[in-house]
Amino acid sequence: MSYQTVSFLLFSLAVLVVYYICPKRLQKYVLLIGSIIFYCLAGTQYLPYLLTTLVVSFLSGLWMGKIYQEADGRLAAAKDMPEKKAIRERAKKHAKIVLNLSMLVPIALLVVCKYSSFLIKNANAVSRLVGLDKQFEIVKFALPVGISFYTFMALSYMLDIYWKRYHYEKDIINYATYLTFFPHVVQGPIDRFNKFNDQIKDGVRFDPYYIQSGVMLIIWGFFKKLVIADRLGFFVDTIYGNFKDYHGVILILATVAYSIQIYCDFSGCIDIVSGVAELFGIKLAENFNHPYFSRTMLEFWRRWHISLQEWFKDYVYFPVSMSGFVKGVKKSAKKKGHKKAGELFASCFPIFVVWVVTGLWHGSSWKYVAWGMFHAFLLISSKIFEDTNAKLTKWFKINTESWSFALFQMARTFMLCCVGRVFFRANRLADSVGIFRNIFNAGFGLRYLGSAQLVSYGLNLENIFVVVMAIFVLLIGDILQEKYEVRRKLITENSFILRWILILLGVFIVLVFGIYGPGYDAGSFIYQEF
Repeated sequence: MSYQTVSFLLFSLAVLVVYYICPKRLQKYVLLIGSIIFYCLAGTQYLPYLLTTLVVSFLSGLWMGKIYQEADGRLAAAKDMPEKKAIRERAKKHAKIVLNLSMLVPIALLVVCKYSSFLIKNANAVSRLVGLDKQFEIVKFALPVGISFYTFMALSYMLDIYWKRYHYEKDIINYATYLTFFPHVVQGPIDRFNKFNDQIKDGVRFDPYYIQSGVMLIIWGFFKKLVIADRLGFFVDTIYGNFKDYHGVILILATVAYSIQIYCDFSGCIDIVSGVAELFGIKLAENFNHPYFSRTMLEFWRRWHISLQEWFKDYVYFPVSMSGFVKGVKKSAKKKGHKKAGELFASCFPIFVVWVVTGLWHGSSWKYVAWGMFHAFLLISSKIFEDTNAKLTKWFKINTESWSFALFQMARTFMLCCVGRVFFRANRLADSVGIFRNIFNAGFGLRYLGSAQLVSYGLNLENIFVVVMAIFVLLIGDILQEKYEVRRKLITENSFILRWILILLGVFIVLVFGIYGPGYDAGSFIYQEF
């Protein structure tokens, strides 16, 4: 049951009605049952993976919590500081053993299901390279729906309990509701347990504000997905599917179109699921904050897929930064008189690790590794040349607060994103190399922009006009939301009648201009594949 279907909306409505009819103490049970049903509709064969991750991570948190609880009791009876230190160290050691053993289970499930084929293929390639005859049989596993997302949520819970960021959960219903909640289980956002649980543990009171806000967000998400993303998808698929036949500007145009498509597709999905969650009075983690208004790549990644970037920051970047290896290199460099180089390594190496892992998280392909390393290169370069850039800006007396400079920075950031999108969208790494080559080979290909040629790329002139106007509406809407938070003001500062007129107008626009209907199969969300 895909998020952009009528059946999903009807399912959500049915769960919503039961949810608000029931007493508040029973609401979490309604959410849990509804979420399990939703997941089973995606495929009952995937349920054991989800339940295994759920049970292991819950019991792990329970076990570590008990270890710390018992240690607190002994600390109260301890007589001196050495004894207290020994108690804390023993508890930490035992909790770490539990954590490591527990994390192995969901990580192993993720690796086997998502990366086994990739690992075996590369092992066979290395075997051939060194002249060995041994070849391993490639085994393909079906990728369980949402495994990349719920695995990260489970890992974050276990690590947070280990680091004592909040108290362990004793009620498995609360934890199971968090991990299986149907709006975020398939493609995020990657919520944190404590923030989610605070909203559902005591039940939710019906609030018209959340209903109207949720409906507006759902409509805006459908507008992005059905009016823009799926329409651009025809054009992008045509060009990238036959990239060898195209050169120059048409490949650039397809890459720009894909950058807009993936934003509208992914953020559209997040708007839909966040809107559905708001109907239940639940705020999911923010995942997008108008990323194409970013002035630097660092800012872009603070605005794009926010929940994933924060996950990597908390659970990969900081641990690597504080690791013995990084501290050792930094200390060694300082002793040899290379203090600045050591500090630079300590800040850049974790970035490199994060982005290699980020690339692999998106898929088991070298193209994703290349995409991750490209962004690592950009972020590390900006770190290395940060002082030089500041000096040059001052030397040329550039007004960094002017609108023209801000516009230049946004355009530059968008262009760099587009370069990375070539790796991301190409079917394989070799194809991305071919696309870059064709962009600069055989002239710039302006002949491909004639009206007769454009209509052969998957869109007729009417659809081109609609998508251009829709992108303009999206741009204006994002600007207004960025500056004035118009969605909140539309609800709080306008009459009930006007609010629902705007909602019905949005529904009308999606129904009239959306890509769907007889014979059309709405494209699945891009991030659903991850």
